[in-house]
Amino acid sequence: MINLDIGSGTLKKTILAIAIPALFATGTTQALEIYNDGENAFSVGGRIHLMVESANNDGERDLRSEDNSSRINLNFSRVLSEDLVARATLEYGLVNSNGNSDSPFFNRLGFVAFDHADYGSFSYGKQWSTYYTVTGVTDVFWAYGGSAMGVYDNGDKVGTARANDALQYNGSFNNVNISAQYQFADEDEGRDYSYSGALSYDFDFGLNIGATYHQMKRTEDEKLAVENDGDAKLTALAASYVQGPIYTAVTYGEFKNQVQFDGATGVSDKAIGHEGIFAYTLDMGLQLYTGWNYQEDKTSEADLKTALVGAMYDWNDIIMYTEYQDKTTKSIAGAKTDDNRLAVGIRYNF
Repeated sequence: MINLDIGSGTLKKTILAIAIPALFATGTTQALEIYNDGENAFSVGGRIHLMVESANNDGERDLRSEDNSSRINLNFSRVLSEDLVARATLEYGLVNSNGNSDSPFFNRLGFVAFDHADYGSFSYGKQWSTYYTVTGVTDVFWAYGGSAMGVYDNGDKVGTARANDALQYNGSFNNVNISAQYQFADEDEGRDYSYSGALSYDFDFGLNIGATYHQMKRTEDEKLAVENDGDAKLTALAASYVQGPIYTAVTYGEFKNQVQFDGATGVSDKAIGHEGIFAYTLDMGLQLYTGWNYQEDKTSEADLKTALVGAMYDWNDIIMYTEYQDKTTKSIAGAKTDDNRLAVGIRYNF
């Protein structure tokens, strides 16, 4: 699921915008400003996100209560000059906000950035990836989705999701959005390095189109672990369109040595994936939406097919929704597994 909490900065124009309109942004964290003296500012945001899910469990359907990515974030900023602002974000996920946990927090984000009004933004740390600035346009479902574009397949260490140890540049110039990222080595994560780039264009009539490429070089130990000696390579295209109450988006990607299919002991040599969504938001705050996720292994019979449909109501930034997912998985041996889930959830943004 999407996380648009990519930090708050005074010069937001310089930060590469994910092309997701207000009908989805209404569900993002609304940070509360605690302090602002005109030079230094501090805000706190986050959300409690709980849902009840009806799902198959070992062949039998059960009803369970789940925490769905609750979190808290701390945002700092300092004006350095008329055109330059420094900022920092720390975000922690809550492991089990409605129960007990020995380790209730884990780090989601932690980065420092410098935003210039004319030249763009440089940032360093754990942050949403360059790859995600393009592919995130379809990762907007309230409960499920985000499974076909290779984002979350070890995405933090590979660098496609919330990239660890990442140096990044983002800039927007005359409707052209540019992003570039370099990820430093970490032997514990099996990474020698990774790099990526993204380019998108905002048309004046609500259309955004973009392309991105990402590559990660594995260590020798990681090659043995994933049973593949090639670099992870992901190429993706995306388009999104917003006009009044309508939002629609599609993404398509090709993945080498990245994703793992059911029944496989290692990652696939080559796979493709695509995702789509169509949403309509009524004036009363009710949003109706539907979409799909599809992923296919090009070297075997394995695939993943997901259809989604749902409804959301925004009550003063308290999000209430119901969402249904019908998911079919085919293993590399050709065996099919059906998994359908129904979620009813509430998300309190603060």
